[in-house]
Amino acid sequence: MKLKYKKIIMLTTMSTMGIGLLTLSISKDSSKAEESINSGRKQEAGLLMAADGEYKTLALAEDALNGDTEVTPPLTPTPSPTPTPIPVYDLEKATDPEVLSLMEEYYTAKNSCDIDKIKSLLTDPSKVPSADQLQKKTEYIDDYRNIETYLKKSIEDNAYIAYVYQEIKFNGVNTMAPGMSKFYLVQGDDGKYKIYSGEMDNDLKEYFDERNNDTDVKELLDMTNEKGEEAKEKDEDLKTFWDSIDKLAGEQQEDSKAKSKEDSKSKSKEDSKAKSKKDSEAKSNKDTAKGTETE
Repeated sequence: MKLKYKKIIMLTTMSTMGIGLLTLSISKDSSKAEESINSGRKQEAGLLMAADGEYKTLALAEDALNGDTEVTPPLTPTPSPTPTPIPVYDLEKATDPEVLSLMEEYYTAKNSCDIDKIKSLLTDPSKVPSADQLQKKTEYIDDYRNIETYLKKSIEDNAYIAYVYQEIKFNGVNTMAPGMSKFYLVQGDDGKYKIYSGEMDNDLKEYFDERNNDTDVKELLDMTNEKGEEAKEKDEDLKTFWDSIDKLAGEQQEDSKAKSKEDSKSKSKEDSKAKSKKDSEAKSNKDTAKGTETE
């Protein structure tokens, strides 16, 4: 393999920024995530969930026709209301100038490693990597072009799930590579939209992840993957580079799973030792107390 591709492969994270944003990868699995964005979400917004409440059974009584006899019919339970289903909205191409400008500014700042600008576009500026880290991740990216944003309304007010299509121009590769990234956009107190970069609560994260399985989203991802296959067939350099990315991504995923499993085992052992020590101390204290009583 050419030297330039070996160098490129060593820095394959250039297609993502890794700031906690959840993103989709370009692969045969259309629901695979790429970039992440990966939190006690937006405290002022509440999830639209099925209503909970107390419902009491009503007992109806009627006076008897003869006045001195009371007739009480059987209790008739009030039927429980059907839970309101969580709404799922259609995917629409963004037309709001503010949203379009937000994503254009984000990719421009990302490619130019403008840390201050990126911080201004996120809800949690602390999630931005250092300038050196970002430089390494974008070193072999020449430009992001043909950016198109598609939105789905969230279950929170003034918030959207955004699927952003972009074409990446890599250094030394003539054909641009189609990509799809996923973001969560929220409206701040000033009325302006920002990219949410905090942690989502369980309900919101489940809703956010589940939208990848919506028919209209799958169609968008399939379209992106088809364009990617066409681009690889057209340009052998891009194919070589792309296949290397897929291979390395798979290896990194396996390493991550192995590390997670090992960390889980270590934590379990530590918890077991701590419990054993606590039980031993408790037994020792109990024996000491008994000895004192005997004396």
